[in-house]
Amino acid sequence: MTIATHEFIAGLPKAELHLHIEGTLSLSMKRKLAERNKLQLSELSFTPLKVPPGSTGQKLDILQYKMFLDLYMQGLKVLHTVEDFYDLAYAYYEECKRNNIIYAEISFDPQPHTDRGIPFAAVIEGLQAARVEAAKTLGVESRLIMCINRDMTLESALQTLSAAKPYRDHITGLGLDSVEDGHPPIKFKQLYDLARAQDYELTAHCDVDMVNAAEHVRQCIEVLGVRRIDHGINVLDDPTLIDTAIERGILFTACPTWRDGDPQPRRVDRIKKMRDLGLKVSLNTDDPGYFASGYMNAMLPRVVECGALTQDDLVAYMRNAFDGAWLPEDERQEFIQRLTDYAKEATSQSM
Repeated sequence: MTIATHEFIAGLPKAELHLHIEGTLSLSMKRKLAERNKLQLSELSFTPLKVPPGSTGQKLDILQYKMFLDLYMQGLKVLHTVEDFYDLAYAYYEECKRNNIIYAEISFDPQPHTDRGIPFAAVIEGLQAARVEAAKTLGVESRLIMCINRDMTLESALQTLSAAKPYRDHITGLGLDSVEDGHPPIKFKQLYDLARAQDYELTAHCDVDMVNAAEHVRQCIEVLGVRRIDHGINVLDDPTLIDTAIERGILFTACPTWRDGDPQPRRVDRIKKMRDLGLKVSLNTDDPGYFASGYMNAMLPRVVECGALTQDDLVAYMRNAFDGAWLPEDERQEFIQRLTDYAKEATSQSM
């Protein structure tokens, strides 16, 4: 990895479309908020996410996925007030500034908060205030995606959509995340039909190598009618699905992240194959507070090295992100022009 490549990545105008704001919770932020809210958490709550030595196979991958979600849900307990959600989000926007992420679409999970008595208003008002302040003081533009936890009931999901109505202007998209096994996308068809009628943009998680992963991709496209899929790498398992996704212009927001103990970034070979086949795919950090891969400027150099990517490849992935972002067309073109100008300047300097 050359110094020039690191510098190119640092300066590259970036868009991030797959980022869980609760997943940016660093250990230091977790301790700070626990002290602020006078909470006694077990030391397990402050344990970094690691890979057990010698772990392989789908069943173990799924087990580790559930272990991550347990740790993730433990972290949510420190978030109580508007100030807490503001501080969490603004810390991410400061990372955006450091990583030259000029546009982000940020997912948040209201149900685990409201289920423990935190008002929906505290969640959205804190996130919205940080979003507005970051645009004004840091120059980072963003939008919010409300994610529904698929391991909760449809009734809970519908209640959450209803609770969001007073804040509709603050929320651009609807997503679907959390435990997938036993909770197929079709479970939420009614929710997605209602959200579509309310003009929400639509996405959903299809995490990697889960049970019935390719079938879940199919349901997201054909039943829920999403425009994007978060992860979705198992589209590669079904040639017919590949054709459908290309025809409908589905964007897959992939995450070549890694945990402490992983030998290299995960999924890079399959992400490259997706792009080679003509699928639209972007690169994202997912939960940088928990993964060893961290934020963009830490993750991308390792991904470049692992996948033998060129500067043109990186520009193409970022172009896909801006193309697939939920933006007015004039704003999209402004961001794309910044990316194009940067790529041209970098090319001219290297000649």
